[in-house]
Amino acid sequence: MTQELDWWMNLPTTCFGSSHMEERLAGLIIAGRKRATVWNGLDDNPTAPGMHWVVTAKGRPVAIIETLSVGQCRFDEIDADFAYEEGEGDRSLVYWQAVHQAFFEKEGSFAPDMILWLEKFRLLEVLDLDLAAKSPEMVALDEAEAAELLAKLSAA
Repeated sequence: MTQELDWWMNLPTTCFGSSHMEERLAGLIIAGRKRATVWNGLDDNPTAPGMHWVVTAKGRPVAIIETLSVGQCRFDEIDADFAYEEGEGDRSLVYWQAVHQAFFEKEGSFAPDMILWLEKFRLLEVLDLDLAAKSPEMVALDEAEAAELLAKLSAA
């Protein structure tokens, strides 16, 4: 391999979501839909604007992203614009709140006023062409699951 082709091999790696969601969330990134993320504000912040990261899914490199911005805010201060940028489900704030509350409850750390790290990023390069080919299917699946969840929430 030439240096030009493997320039990314020494970059830090990151994955998104829990292990069963890694590949789908990586697919959303590759589709250009997911451009932001959050994590518990009590955890370390390993990133800064301008940093490049290799996104992994199931242990393999799938894409390269660049951090555009990183900051903190409370869970209950996340707005519809950020939920849309995070790109999951139907991209609504209602969906964002429901799935992220459930995620943080499973971790045992949820509180409406909990502090979160917020990161916005951009896709620089796709490394996994097979995942790229499947990414429209992953977007459709994510949207369908969101519709189902939101229907349950509105019926409750």
